[in-house]
Amino acid sequence: MSTDTLIRAAMDAGVALKFEDGKLKAVGHVEAVRAWAPRLRENKAALIQALQPPEPAAIDWREADRVYQLHHFNCPTCIAAGRGYGLRCGTGSVLWASYTAATK
Repeated sequence: MSTDTLIRAAMDAGVALKFEDGKLKAVGHVEAVRAWAPRLRENKAALIQALQPPEPAAIDWREADRVYQLHHFNCPTCIAAGRGYGLRCGTGSVLWASYTAATK
């Protein structure tokens, strides 16, 4: 049985699985959790891997800079903001935030 199938079958039986504080947790009716516990223990490593949130992708600052510059030089609002007059447009703000986050 695949990990996804196991998670779905547990959910169908009333057992919700989550990964919190570095631990696999089963939540639901006591009898349902007790019935599923042996099968969950057997597949603990695979379940933890499947339930962990993905790591944020590292952003290359050079690529973020290139994308921002392509936008900036074609956007009068962002050009003005770069000179100290007002705020960047919505797209420019997002691109600028991505660039500054990548340079930290």
